[in-house]
Amino acid sequence: MNKQYIAITAQIVLLILLNFSVSLAATINIDFCRFKAEDEHTYLELYIEIPRIALVHTEEEDGWEATVTFNVDINSDSVILAQDKWKINDIAENPKDINSLQKIIDIRIYMLPPGQYNLSITATDKQSGHIWKDSLNVEISSFPKDELTTSDIELANHLLPPGIIEKYDRDGFALVPTPNLTFGQDRPFFFYYIEIYPPVALCQVLTPGTTKEITDTTKVTPDTTGGVLEFTANRFILNNSQDTIVTLPATSFSNETNSFADVDSVSLEGLTNGFYTFVIQLQNNSGDTTTQNKSFIIYDSKSQHHDIPFDSLEVEIELDEIRFLLEKKQIKLIKKMAIGEKALFLREFWRRLDDDPASPEVPVRLEFRERIREADRLWDNSRMTGHKTDRGRIFILHGEPDDREVHTLEINTKPYEIWIYDNIEGGVIYVFVDRNGQGEYIQVHSTKQGETRFPNWYDFYVARSGSNPRR
Repeated sequence: MNKQYIAITAQIVLLILLNFSVSLAATINIDFCRFKAEDEHTYLELYIEIPRIALVHTEEEDGWEATVTFNVDINSDSVILAQDKWKINDIAENPKDINSLQKIIDIRIYMLPPGQYNLSITATDKQSGHIWKDSLNVEISSFPKDELTTSDIELANHLLPPGIIEKYDRDGFALVPTPNLTFGQDRPFFFYYIEIYPPVALCQVLTPGTTKEITDTTKVTPDTTGGVLEFTANRFILNNSQDTIVTLPATSFSNETNSFADVDSVSLEGLTNGFYTFVIQLQNNSGDTTTQNKSFIIYDSKSQHHDIPFDSLEVEIELDEIRFLLEKKQIKLIKKMAIGEKALFLREFWRRLDDDPASPEVPVRLEFRERIREADRLWDNSRMTGHKTDRGRIFILHGEPDDREVHTLEINTKPYEIWIYDNIEGGVIYVFVDRNGQGEYIQVHSTKQGETRFPNWYDFYVARSGSNPRR
C-alpha cells in the first residue's frame, strides 16, 4: 500500500483541554473509531493524547515552549506500508499554569482498504528526548451494503460549537475525543457519537408489500413501512460482570434513508469507580438489527479506596509485584490495557480481597506491600530484587514460616534452607538450595499442592560428591 490509500488531516491543531487525567506521569493514550468510506474503504480515526505536564517546557521569546513529535507506522504482515510524522508546539505564558489536568489531544485520519493492521505510535519530547511508545492492532472490514451497520462509538468529555477546531467538526457541532476513555471526575457524564448506515436496498422508495431485485443482486426486504424508515436505538450500561445496570431511554429516528448519526449525552450519576460497557442496540422497522459497544472507565479520586495508585509508574510497579498472583490470561489482558484500565484493574483486584469495604484502606494490600519491602530488604541480589526471588515469593504468600532449618556451613552439602508451615494443608515444607554458591537460593521442592515437588531433592541438589559436579 502507498500514500494514495491514506488521507491525513492537513491541519495540525493543538488542543489543550482541562480533561481528567488518570495519570500524573508521562504516558500516551490512544483510541480509534472506524467509519464508512468510499469504494469498500474505511476511515480510521486515530485519537492520541499526552499529558501536557509530561513535556519539558523551556523559556523562549514567545513564552515557555515544548515540542512533541509524533510518528505512526502503519504495518501489515510486519511490513511498513506507510508512515505519518508530525509535530505539535505547545506554548505556555507561565509554566506554573501547566497542571496534570491538561491534555494535548490530536486526531489523525487514515483511509484504508480491508485488512489486518498494526499501528506503531511514538511520541518524542524534543527538549528532554523522552520517548513514549504504544501500538494498536486494528481489523478493517468493508461495510456490507445489504446489512444495517454502524461505525464504532466515539466517546468524549467535550461537545463544542462548530468552527472552533475544524478537524473535530461533525455536523453542526464539534466532538472532542477522550482517548483514555475515563470519565467521572467532576463531570458525571459523557457524550457519544455513532454513524448509522442503513442497507442500500432500504434506501429505495418502494411500493408497500413489494420485492425488487437490484442489479448488484442485493434483494430488498418486502417493505411494509409505507416507504418510511424508522430506527430505534436501545441503550444500556453494563458493569464489569456484563450485567445490565442502567437502561437508558430509547431514541427513535424516522425517514432516514441515507447514512446518519446519533449523538447524545449519557449520565453516569450513581455509578462507582470501575469498568463499564456502553451498548447500543439498533433496529429498524424492516427487522434489521445490529449492536455496537464501547468500554469505558469511571474514576473519581474523591471516592473510597483512593490509596490505590493512579500514577502510571506506581501502577506498573505494583502490577509487576502482583504478577505471580495472576493467571496467564490476566497478564496477557493487562498488556493491552491503557494506564487507567491498569489502575482500575488493581483497584478491583484488591477490592475483592477487602474484608472492610467501609475503610479507605485495604488491609491485605498493606500487608502484601509490607512483605514486598521486607523481601527486598532480606534477599535483594545482583540479579533481581528480593521479592522476585523464590524465598521472597513464598514469604510474600505465606509470611514467616513457623520453623526454619538453615544449613550454610556444612562441608558435605551445598547451602540450603527448609521452611516449615504448620497451618497450610496440614503442614507443608519448602526447600531452597544455593546451587551456584552465590547466595541465590532456588526452590527445588515443596509438599504444597501446586508447587514443585521433587522427593530426591537432597541427593540431586544438596549432597556434595567427588563424582558429581555441582549442578
